[in-house]
Amino acid sequence: MKIDLLKNYINKVTKEDIKNYITKECVCASDKEIDIIYNAIKNDYEEILNSNVTDYISRHNLILNKELYKRIVEKYNYYKKFIE
Repeated sequence: MKIDLLKNYINKVTKEDIKNYITKECVCASDKEIDIIYNAIKNDYEEILNSNVTDYISRHNLILNKELYKRIVEKYNYYKKFIE
């Protein structure tokens, strides 16, 4: 059930949603970083959910600024517990 809700949400997510969320979190991200995050969410959310986000980032050689990387890992760890 939770995964179905997540899939429905992911289908509706836009790059603008990601930009707004990152801005709300007071983290800087380039357009390239927004693209990386967007593509990861849209294309690989199942892989990300079934593994560790740090493993995913390093396995795919994703280049993110340190603050953005740190915040992604924090948010992943925080929200992951709600969908397990």
